[in-house]
Amino acid sequence: MTSDTAPSPAPLERGVPGLSIARRDRARLMFRALSALSPALAAQLAMQLFLTPLRRRIAPEEARFLATARPLRLAVPSGQLQAYDWPAATPAAPTVLLVHGWISHAARLAALVSALRERGFRVVAFDAPAHGRSSGRQADLQSFRTAIHAVLAACGPVQAVLAHSFGALTTSKWLAEDRPAGVRAAVLVGMMRDAGYVFESFALAMALNPQVLARFRELFRARYGIYPEELATTELVRQVPLPVLIVHGEADELVPAEHASEIAAHLHDGQLLIAPLLSHGAPLRDPATLARICDFLAARLDA
Repeated sequence: MTSDTAPSPAPLERGVPGLSIARRDRARLMFRALSALSPALAAQLAMQLFLTPLRRRIAPEEARFLATARPLRLAVPSGQLQAYDWPAATPAAPTVLLVHGWISHAARLAALVSALRERGFRVVAFDAPAHGRSSGRQADLQSFRTAIHAVLAACGPVQAVLAHSFGALTTSKWLAEDRPAGVRAAVLVGMMRDAGYVFESFALAMALNPQVLARFRELFRARYGIYPEELATTELVRQVPLPVLIVHGEADELVPAEHASEIAAHLHDGQLLIAPLLSHGAPLRDPATLARICDFLAARLDA
């Protein structure tokens, strides 16, 4: 007996920041063995790994760039938070707060910092808990948000915020729920449509079986009060009454560009920029994209 029906294609691999193929394969073997022994323990381990970023090394040239900023060491619940303040030529210049993504740090935004400063902005950035030069072993949306509050308390109000990836998810929630006074524009780069996508990407990478995945989801709900997919940026941006520019690389390997289009459709006052051929982090370094970002902020802040 023959059939014209082709076999179902294998599901596409999703990228997870910092996860090499070798590291992924070792983790899958570990989860396979632990899941057979105890699905509950496997789910607990998944939660621990989900909250534990790999600390990316600061390269010598990145350290030299960071030395051009005024450093600040701030106390937060996770320990010490490292922040950076690049002043503008004029004291009255608008301030832009930068929020990096998962497994990143402030120095990786060097091209963005330089572009903004060339346009006359003051720039403030920080290493999130468990990232860069900040202390801590774990991080999540709440610790990123706590870091934002600590930086604002130390550096004063900001007029705009630019955030990338997981940092953009955090920032959209902060803007929607806290309505920070004085913030007049936002740029969100490489943002996913909901936390469920990140959660699912991790679960697929670890090849969690259905029983472990169900327990993992319940651990998430117990910690945050909602399931991952309920934390949706498409809904959060509805509550943001600011001009927002959504930027996404067309060739983003971690978050499909379609997410940006979905999010932008829910903005009150928004623009969408899909950068041709760029990967997940490339919009933060691409000169043409940086020029568009600076133009957007300058127009909204009268800078």
